[in-house]
Amino acid sequence: MFWKQLFATKSLETLQEEVKGEHRLRRALGPISLTASGVGAIIGAGIFVMTGQVAAQDAGPAVVLSFVVAGVGCLFAALCYAEFAALAPVAGSAYTYAYATLGELFAWIIGWNLVLEYAMACACVASSWSKYLNELLLILFGAELPSFLSNDPFSHEGAWFNLPALLITLAVTAILVRGIRESATTNSILVGIKLGVVLFVIFAGLAFINYKNWIDIPVAERHLPEEELIGELAAKTVEADPSYKRAAARQRIEHLKRQSLAAYKIEQRRQIAAQLAAQGASQRAQAEAQSLIAQALERYDHDLPQSDEDKNQVRQILDQARQEAPARSTERWGLLGVLGLNRWLTPIDDAVRNPFIPYGLAGIIFGAAMVFFAYIGFDAVSTQAEEAIRPQRDVPIAILASLIICTILYIGVAAVITGMVPYPDIDTERAVAAAFRQRGDLVHNPLLKGLLRGASGLISLGAIAGMTSVLLITFLGQVRIFLAMARDGLLPPSIFAAVHPRFKTPHRSTLLVGIVISLVAAFTPITMLEKMVNIGTLMAFVMVCAAVMVLRLRRPHVERPFRTPLLFVFGPLGIAVNLVMMLFLPPATWARLVVWLAVGMAIYFGYGWRHSYIGRRLSGRIPSFAFASPDGLADTHPLPSGPEAIQGVHDQIHEKK
Repeated sequence: MFWKQLFATKSLETLQEEVKGEHRLRRALGPISLTASGVGAIIGAGIFVMTGQVAAQDAGPAVVLSFVVAGVGCLFAALCYAEFAALAPVAGSAYTYAYATLGELFAWIIGWNLVLEYAMACACVASSWSKYLNELLLILFGAELPSFLSNDPFSHEGAWFNLPALLITLAVTAILVRGIRESATTNSILVGIKLGVVLFVIFAGLAFINYKNWIDIPVAERHLPEEELIGELAAKTVEADPSYKRAAARQRIEHLKRQSLAAYKIEQRRQIAAQLAAQGASQRAQAEAQSLIAQALERYDHDLPQSDEDKNQVRQILDQARQEAPARSTERWGLLGVLGLNRWLTPIDDAVRNPFIPYGLAGIIFGAAMVFFAYIGFDAVSTQAEEAIRPQRDVPIAILASLIICTILYIGVAAVITGMVPYPDIDTERAVAAAFRQRGDLVHNPLLKGLLRGASGLISLGAIAGMTSVLLITFLGQVRIFLAMARDGLLPPSIFAAVHPRFKTPHRSTLLVGIVISLVAAFTPITMLEKMVNIGTLMAFVMVCAAVMVLRLRRPHVERPFRTPLLFVFGPLGIAVNLVMMLFLPPATWARLVVWLAVGMAIYFGYGWRHSYIGRRLSGRIPSFAFASPDGLADTHPLPSGPEAIQGVHDQIHEKK
């Protein structure tokens, strides 16, 4: 019975019965609202934050290709989501699809990983929301919120908590408790604002693009592992000296970091020139190398260390950075680096390296794995299938339309940002707004300078609206997934399956999740959570692509309102592309995923396995409802729907005891 329960599946008939009756969620969303939800969930922190980070540190101008790779992987998964969502228009998304095809254990794993995609993504977005709020305040009033009220206490010394992140999360919680129709109206307004701002960025930014920023910045200008290590080693050097107090230590770290970077940049360019001369390179190549040295001296000479103490510490930092750089460089290859495959792929990486692709092929794919965060949300449309008026038609349209619209906008914004600002100088926290502000600082016309700074403020406002809509939709998706899991008995139904009698929303679950997310966003450093969100979502996409193929083989004659074209071509391609992006994520992210899954397994076997309705049916503890057996055949009796019916099952069990 143990193994039967782990791999037992739910029939399609069961899924369809679950959403009948007075306890189902209100069907109030049409195709426009669903598409707006998809766009609202996608465009947010990804386009306003991740674009700058990846362009500056991982891919350079080729970030546009990273968006293409990530978009292709999402497109294959979206086609599979669309078929499933039309076939089984119920809450739960990938969790429900896995339960119908792969069994309870895989469904739990997917559901647990979706907590990373939705709940933890909300915490990441809330943190980024506060950064753009500060940018807007800086433009409007020339001042930001105090650092101790806009950062978490673990990654920023002296900070109390991130107050803006806390407040926006609680506000979103209140809106979602009120009702799906009100949530959709609010989201549609926010989506309209941010779409207008994104289009403004693209068309207004075209006038300030310098195409040389795409093709003329020397490859030597890219950020290298040594530069990342220099900052870390400077901090360690100062922290090891007990004579520095806190304020003095921070100043000394910045001073030593600036000196070390200046010395490294100049030495690096001199080494390039020496290598070209030794290899007998052309006079033109050697002249370009000498030009690089001259540019570096002009830019960094005033930051070079002067005292003997500074020179010695800088030399020690640079020597150690060079020793540790190869290992840090390997990390960009993710698990491929751990397996040693990067040695075979590095020649290809070097062969494609040029000013447009300064970080090589690995940079494009690693960048795709990172900007994948920007695409998280299109599948949130499928979590609202139970609330769609005509889900068989509208949900597939909304999934595909929102993904295509956002991919085009992403490529446009990425091209504009990398064209306006040299990629090494892009602001990694608020790239889009900062690009216009930085451009304004370079012009001398007072009117144009004012217009550019005003544009920066407008973009910040759009970013705030965009990320607020992301919070609304991803938060909503998380609660709906918990609802589906509670309906199956894997989570306490009295909390996660309770639907408000008036608002028809899962109010208790919404309140609980809102409080948890607000605390995580306010007090927790969430930088590494971005990678965790990505790997959890990529795993879900891989399993959805597999699940839709399994169901096509098991139930080929079921009527499908939407059929994925060339499923047995696009399905495997979706698995391959998303799996490759997973492999490029750092080993530490994989280790955290293992820990996360271990915690999930403990919860499943501690509660879910014992309370699962399929498990109770197989053991004879409750009557036979419409669950599928491990061989995929459905029973004929309908499953009771709603929390009251679920509670009735609990009462029957207690009476038997």
